[in-house]
Amino acid sequence: MAPRQFAVVVGVGQVRRRPGLDGDLDGKWEPQEPIHLLRDAIHAALADADVATSDVAALAVVDPIAWPYDDLIASTAAAADLPATVAGFTFAPGGNSPGDLLHVLANRMADGEFAVAVLAGCEAVYSIRRARKEGIDLKQQWTPATRPRDFQKGQAPLTTAVEARHGQMSPVHCYPLFENALRARAGRTIAEHQQVISALMSRNSAVAATNPYAWFPTAWTPEQIATVTPDNRWVCFPYPKRMNAIMEVDQSAALVIMTGDEADRRGIPRERQVVFLGGASAVDGWAPAERIDLAGSPAIRAAGEAALAHAGVTMDDVDLIDLYSCFPSAVQMSMDALGLAIDDPRGVTVTGGLAYAGGPGNSYALHSMCVATQRLRSGDGEVALVSSLGMTATKHALSLFGVGKVVDGADHRAHKVALDRSVTNGPDLVDGVTGDGVVESYTVEYNREGAAVRTFYVVRLDDGMRTVGVGPCTDDEVRVLTSGPLEPIGQRVHVDGSGELNLVGFVAKSDRG
Repeated sequence: MAPRQFAVVVGVGQVRRRPGLDGDLDGKWEPQEPIHLLRDAIHAALADADVATSDVAALAVVDPIAWPYDDLIASTAAAADLPATVAGFTFAPGGNSPGDLLHVLANRMADGEFAVAVLAGCEAVYSIRRARKEGIDLKQQWTPATRPRDFQKGQAPLTTAVEARHGQMSPVHCYPLFENALRARAGRTIAEHQQVISALMSRNSAVAATNPYAWFPTAWTPEQIATVTPDNRWVCFPYPKRMNAIMEVDQSAALVIMTGDEADRRGIPRERQVVFLGGASAVDGWAPAERIDLAGSPAIRAAGEAALAHAGVTMDDVDLIDLYSCFPSAVQMSMDALGLAIDDPRGVTVTGGLAYAGGPGNSYALHSMCVATQRLRSGDGEVALVSSLGMTATKHALSLFGVGKVVDGADHRAHKVALDRSVTNGPDLVDGVTGDGVVESYTVEYNREGAAVRTFYVVRLDDGMRTVGVGPCTDDEVRVLTSGPLEPIGQRVHVDGSGELNLVGFVAKSDRG
């Protein structure tokens, strides 16, 4: 690699289109197609870097959830007036995509394949849902696709067949399992833990309140986040709505990346060049019930160690941090893996996080990268760490950026960490069995009217195997699971797998108060 053939970020652009906050939309809103949001963010980033569309040699795009494209790269390039000959890069769907795509571009640049690239992503779920409510037929307005939306693109489903059969099918069902396991490991009561995580999220919301691109620029107190009200209803215990990522947004972001040599040749001042120091990615056991540890992530730990080593820094050197924050448990698992205290004074977000700044599908971390770049340029620190996370805390990519003296100690490359399955995968997951065991984790699902509709359990059987099942959803059962007084995790249960569903019931209920 030539002396300055490493990747540097030289331009950033963000777009938010929310009626009520963006005045030009008032009274004349219309749906925003993803490639048009991408176009606007790309043009903003190119203008920030003073780079012409014709100069772009490579284009990486995060796959949007809102709309299918037969050729995402070609459609985006055409919309943004980029050369039809751009080298194109996409990644399998997941919130890790921004980090992994950045790593691909950085490594290709270090190998001398191209000198100028754009990395962009967006989401238009707000447009999709509002258009549906208003009876607007987007198929008549947006780019047609010859095939339906494929949310997996060759990847396994988020959860196993046995989990899905028992109602665990989406992130809102799964991350609460991690959260309850984290509480039990910390030895907190339910009330104590709700205070801890609501304070964590309150600090994030305070950052969002200062972010001009945040979807919800409101600072909430811990009490406003933790207290269940009609507009902050339960989703799945222990998360009220304000602890959940909000995907119903129209947002986009883009980076212009080039080699340091190219940036110097163009006369871009060094203080506007934010250097990619290094990164790494790793994958945990795929589905939650297959995970070795419901309260931790070996993959984040391994990726963090590798990324810091490649960047030539330690966590003590990092000034700015943005940890993927779809749910509080994702933040806490990352903090534990990186050795951060729950009240680290540096904070854990530069945007406000997915619940408040907005959760634009797979591309959230691009917004973090944009803000981190701007703050490093302004002299607000020398090193920034941004984490990207996909699926149910399954896929992880960590990226480090820097300015100043830290640049010389980095190798400017990213690596994939291959973890042994014994490190990430838990005990065998069995179905249709009858026997006793202990609760490893659980959640309670609520409907939109605030009524509990399902209890779900992960159980470690006495023979060491693991299973999942559903339990009673009576008022008494829900009270025990959501307010104690005893910790439900670790309590003995009986599983009856003789029917269509595995049924879980506590043993000796009188002992639980």
